[in-house]
Order: sequence, then C-alpha cells, then structure tokens
Amino acid sequence: MDDPAEKRELQDRLAARAAALVPDLLDRAGSAESARRIPDSTHRAFVEAGFYRIFQPARWGGLECDFRMLVDVAAELGRGCGSSAWVFTNLAAQSWILGMARPEAQADVWGAETGALMASGFAVRGGRARDAEGGVALDGLWSFSSGVDFCDWLNLQVFLPRAGGPPEHRFALVPMAEIEIVDDWDSTGLLATGSKSVLLKDVFVPDYRTLPSAAISGGRPPGAEENPAPLFRLSPWSTGTQIFSGPAYGIARGALEQVERAFADRVGVTGAKLAELPTAQVRVAEAASEIDAAGALLVQCGEESMRHAEAEDHPPLAARARWRRNNAYATQLCVRAVERLYPLMGARGLARSSPFMRAWRDVHAVSMQITQAWDIQSVNAGRIRFGLPSMDPRL
Repeated sequence: MDDPAEKRELQDRLAARAAALVPDLLDRAGSAESARRIPDSTHRAFVEAGFYRIFQPARWGGLECDFRMLVDVAAELGRGCGSSAWVFTNLAAQSWILGMARPEAQADVWGAETGALMASGFAVRGGRARDAEGGVALDGLWSFSSGVDFCDWLNLQVFLPRAGGPPEHRFALVPMAEIEIVDDWDSTGLLATGSKSVLLKDVFVPDYRTLPSAAISGGRPPGAEENPAPLFRLSPWSTGTQIFSGPAYGIARGALEQVERAFADRVGVTGAKLAELPTAQVRVAEAASEIDAAGALLVQCGEESMRHAEAEDHPPLAARARWRRNNAYATQLCVRAVERLYPLMGARGLARSSPFMRAWRDVHAVSMQITQAWDIQSVNAGRIRFGLPSMDPRL
C-alpha cells in the first residue's frame, strides 16, 4: 500500500478495532489469568482484526504498516488486558523478523498457509546450539515462548559457540511438529501470556532457516529484495524493543482509567467525595503526565527510526542506543505512574481479581524483560555515550 492517505486510514481502522475490543478483554482477563493463556476467543478476534498481519510482508498477504502501528494497537489492547497486548506484539513481531529472512525461509512458513504464526524462545535453561553440516543442531530447553499455543513455528534465539570470541547470535526457524511444549509458565505478572518453554531433542535447522542478528541491525537484510518496504530495514535490537514497552504503555493507561472510574462516584467514610481530594487529584495528574511522556518517547523513537529506514540511511550506534534506552525508560515511566496510583485504590483494591492490581502486576513483569530492565539498559546507554563498547553486541 503506497498511498499515505490509504495507509493512515487502514492504521486508524486497526487502532479503532483494538479500542473496541477493550471491554471484552477486561471481561476475559480474570479467566485468562486462571488459564495462564489468553482465550481462544481473544486469539480469534486478533486474527479477524488483522492484528497479527500488521508487519507481515505484502507479498504474503500482510499489511506492512508503519512500525508505530505496534504501539497504537498495544496502547489500546493493554487497557483491557496486558497479557493480550503482550501476545499480540510478540507474535506480530515474529512476522516482521521473518520478513527480513531469506525468501526460502519465508516460503517454508507462509507458502502453504499465509496466516501461519511464530512464537519466539530464549535459551536461559540449558538450550544448546552447535554447528552441523548445512545448518545448526538444537538441543534442550528454550523458555518464554509467549503465545506458543497458537503458533505453527518457533523463531528461536540461538547462540553458536565460536572459538576465541563471543558466540554468534541467530534466529532459527523450527516447525512445531519438531518440538514439545513444556507447561511451566506460572508467574506473578503477565500470567495469561502462556509463555511456556519448548523442548528440542537434537533438531536440525538448515542454514537458510537461520538469520544472523548481525544481518538485521538496520540496513539491508537478506529478504530486502523481495520485501523492500522500509519496515524491514528497522533494527529489532533498538526500535524493536517496543514489542515490550508498547504493552507497558497500554497497561498504564488502563490502570489510570481504573482509578478514574473507581473515583468517579466514590464517597469516603466521612462523606467526602474522593475525587475532590487534592492528594488524589495530584496523583492522577502526575501519573497521567508520566504516561503521556512514555507515549511521546515511543512515538518519537518509531518515527525517527522510520525516517532513517525510508532514506535507506543506516542509523549510527548512538541513535540505536538512544532508541533502546528511551523504550526502556518509557516502561519505567509506566511503572512509576502505576506505583503513584497504587495508594489511591485502598483496601478494596487489593483483591487479586481487581483490574488495577492485575495492571500493577503486569507492568512490573514487563519491566523485568531484559531490554526493559533499567539497571541493565541505563548502564549500557551510559557506556555508549562515553564512547565505550555496547554490552550487547547485537545492538
């Protein structure tokens, strides 16, 4: 879709669809937590709305939206259910990454079914990769496969040992038929994401189905000739961390709405209207400002990186580091906003089923994802500003 007006109309339509789903997501959020995964009805609604296709290449039936669409949709879905927003961003992002991969890999995934979905996974509990003739062999456990119950493939992050240097990082595509899902997800936040582990037993992945991270740090990836849209020249290691900060923004917006709704008609034991308390007014105003500031950082990051991609201008490390830093800081602002609102809910807000308490748990869980963990990202951002090497070579 080349016409800017048509593209904007489509993106407005997608955001409106997301906003319309918020009441249903709120209704389902409790049962989703109990099931530790989003309901099939939510997944079907996302499929029907086209959310998973926002970054899929047009040649495979996708929408190739601007990257800001990720935040626009997550900002709405997160108001109703943070886990649902998280599953949306994580699955949509894998179609974006596959759009950068070799054409043969894209054909394997989408050739028979253009609606095929991929989950990710990270080897934090012993998953191993080794070189094999014509590809790599994977063995062991990969974790945090959000939304894996709805997927046809896995796009696993693997680290290949290299003599005399750091391991080489790649993505590796594996069909679900070759893995076993391990139902071990039981967290304090984002519980309904179904972020289970997957077990692989000496699974071979051909080279063409692997994608080195060095090839997608911003520029022309292997799939650029078939998918020339600027979207596929963005870096997952900088702009792409909005996969996580986008849901945090939506969650914080939802938490603020819960407080404002609770205070609309509530009267304290003394008979005073709680909305007239200056302390409540100040907390709500400050939290709203923090949330707005988080949204502004995310929009700025997305728009600036898209301008680089449209100009086919490979962004310098300083810019990529700033985008990742600001994405992480946006999540910190969202955490602070929800913490600021927390005292206003009072004892009646402590119920585990409270939508506000769910948002409180979920936004804290987002902040623990490694690209959002401020202790890690702030140190790395400071290092780079002082001209020192990045602690994450993928950036």
